[in-house]
Amino acid sequence: MDTKLYLADVRPLADEALFTRLLPTVSDARRAKVTAFKHEGARRLSLGAGLLLRASLRAEGLSAGEPCLTEYGKPFFSELPDFHFSLSHSGDFVLCAVSPSPVGCDIEQPRRYDPALARRFFHPDERALLFSLPEEQQPEAFYRLWTCKESFMKAVGLGFNLPLSDFAVDLGEPPTLTQGVDARPWRLRSLRWGEYSGALCGLAGVADAPVLSVDLSEVEA
Repeated sequence: MDTKLYLADVRPLADEALFTRLLPTVSDARRAKVTAFKHEGARRLSLGAGLLLRASLRAEGLSAGEPCLTEYGKPFFSELPDFHFSLSHSGDFVLCAVSPSPVGCDIEQPRRYDPALARRFFHPDERALLFSLPEEQQPEAFYRLWTCKESFMKAVGLGFNLPLSDFAVDLGEPPTLTQGVDARPWRLRSLRWGEYSGALCGLAGVADAPVLSVDLSEVEA
């Protein structure tokens, strides 16, 4: 198995009949999570994430039961030790990264840019980089930094238990990390789909990982 990204638009799940037909196909834990949301958009994103993970497993010729969670909340399949995955969703899209080694991904639909978030949470080197840019360039740079940072936090398995200011991303081509969190040779890749920013972090195959589109309306029940 190679490192890959799977991307899906959840808007087809606005069709109530399709939503109802596909909801029973995801895991019990995912189904409970979906139904707990009050907002229809959040329900579609949550179901879309579960469906995309299932589609990714099938594309790799694999099957699994309920995912487990590590101490810090990173999901994994105990019966598939060589299958690593990461899920993210925002706006109308869900993203799933799969890899034979630890991996993390993030996707973000830009919202109102708030410089105060960077001042409060980012590493000093990132703040210096961000605020050295013209104001009109700062929102895009902020989301590139954010997605790269979150993908690394997911990849190392700590999520937001790792403070954002404990490591730094440099927005080169490709982006690079300065960190003392994990000595393994992590690689970053910054991605963009229209207005959406995204990032992939992993140990192998990051630079050339294909992005594969999945039509959720065609996912088998």
